[in-house]
Order: sequence, then structure tokens, then C-alpha cells
Amino acid sequence: MDGDESPPKSSNPPLSSIPEEEPVFASTGATLMLPSQMPRDPRMHVALMFIILAGILGSINGYDFIEGDSGLVTDRGFIYSQTQTANLLTTSSPGSAILTGVVTLHDGSPGVNFSIEVVTPVVEDGVEKLTRPNAMTDSKGRFRLEGLNPGLMTMFVVNMSNPNEGMTHRILLSPGALFEPYGFTHLELDFATPEEFDLIEQKSNGLTRWMDLREEERGKELYDPTAAAVYDIAGTIFIGISGIAIVFAIVGWRSKSTLLLRTAAGLVFFSQGHYYSSCCLGLIAMLTTFGLHVEEI
Repeated sequence: MDGDESPPKSSNPPLSSIPEEEPVFASTGATLMLPSQMPRDPRMHVALMFIILAGILGSINGYDFIEGDSGLVTDRGFIYSQTQTANLLTTSSPGSAILTGVVTLHDGSPGVNFSIEVVTPVVEDGVEKLTRPNAMTDSKGRFRLEGLNPGLMTMFVVNMSNPNEGMTHRILLSPGALFEPYGFTHLELDFATPEEFDLIEQKSNGLTRWMDLREEERGKELYDPTAAAVYDIAGTIFIGISGIAIVFAIVGWRSKSTLLLRTAAGLVFFSQGHYYSSCCLGLIAMLTTFGLHVEEI
């Protein structure tokens, strides 16, 4: 019927509805771990053991350096080794040692009018000769001798008021340090008491009043303690380096830090140690740390 009006039909098909899906959460099984929660690499135990052992040896070595009269190497041994390499490592040469000192009598008074004589080998025209440079003490018991050789020498101390009365010493003259052309040695000499000379005269049936201490002083030569100052400083440095290395190693092991362990191994390497034991152990510890994972902080 003309009067009926129907709605126009659409040419597009009706849109189909998209069904909504519920979100689904699934676990991958992965676990997030902090560096502090990660298991410690067993090689860290090995590195820690080597570092601590090397640090202990380095500390012992440093103490040996400071304790000058005992241990594997003494202050005298250190000074003597310098005299053997003086021409190579310093500008010192034969005749470059200077000896000064003071003679004191048994009652504390200065030894006046005493002769100080040092037997010194010299080479002239390829032939070694012995010279005996000497000096007299002044009113304060002081003396000074120049032109001596660094190293072990024999010294005679003679009471010129009674020339038959005197003492023989073994002395160690210091070479120049580094670029110093002269080596200085200062000695404080105590002259024996009259009673000691009387006893010597009695034992020798009146033949001599001379006290020869060369055998008694073998290995205990008279030397200038200040010459070993560098040796003592080196010992203190070795002890300090060893202590710092041990602290770094323990902190690095506790925090599982390879970098701290490696730093400790590098430090302890320079603490030397007897027969370079600390160097060897420190190197092994450092090589061990290179197989470890370096944490990203």
C-alpha cells in the first residue's frame, strides 16, 4: 500500500559483536635475584685464602725490616748490600765514605787525645794496598775521617796518653744514598774501663792491654742506625699495604665483589714477603679473580 512506509534497508551487513576475553596471567618461573642474594663463587674462597696468607707473610716481612738486629735480613745486611752495589745504584765510589763520631770514657767524660785509625784498602795502578788514615779526637772527644771506602772496615781506637791501651772494632761504613756522592757514618764509641784493661793485662801475663773485639763483633759491626731509616720506612709500608689488602679482601668476599678482591690481590702483590712469597701468592690470587663474574652495581 502506498500509505505504508517501511524503514529503508541498510546495504551493510550488521556488525558482529566481539566477545570480551578474561586476561590470563601465567608465571614464567623466572626469579629476580639481587647481587647480594647470588651464590658466592667457590673461587672467591680460594682468592681470599691466598690474599690473607700473602698479607700475613707481607706483615711478617715488614716487621723483619723494622726489627733491624734480627730476622732474615738485618739493618747491617741491608747497608752492606748497598755498599756492594754502590757504584751501580749511586754515585758513591771508593773513598766516598766519611766517618764521624765521639769517644766517651767510662765515667762519661769525653775521650780527649785519642787516635782513630781505619784500615782502608785502595787500588793504585791495579794493585790493592792498605792505607791507615787517622784522626785525633778534640776536647769534646769528636773526630772526623774522610776518604774511606764504604763497607766493612777495621778501626783502631788508641789512648795516646797510654799508646799500649786501645780497642779494635769492626765497623760498617755507609755508602751514599741514591744521588748523594758521599756516605756519612756517625759512631758513638765507649772506651773500656781501666779494670777491663787490667784484666786483659793479667790474662796475657803483662804482654798487652789491648782489647780486640773483631770476633765478638762479627755480625754485630758498629754502624750508623740512621742509615737504616729507609729500610725501616719500607717495612712500615709493607705492613700497611698488607693490612689494607686483608681488609679489602674480607670486605670483597663478604659483599661478593670481584673488584675488591682483585684490588686486594694487586695490593698484596707489592708487600714483597720473604723470598717474594707474597708476590707469588698475590699473583695467584689475582689470576683466580679473573675467572670470576664482575657484578654490575
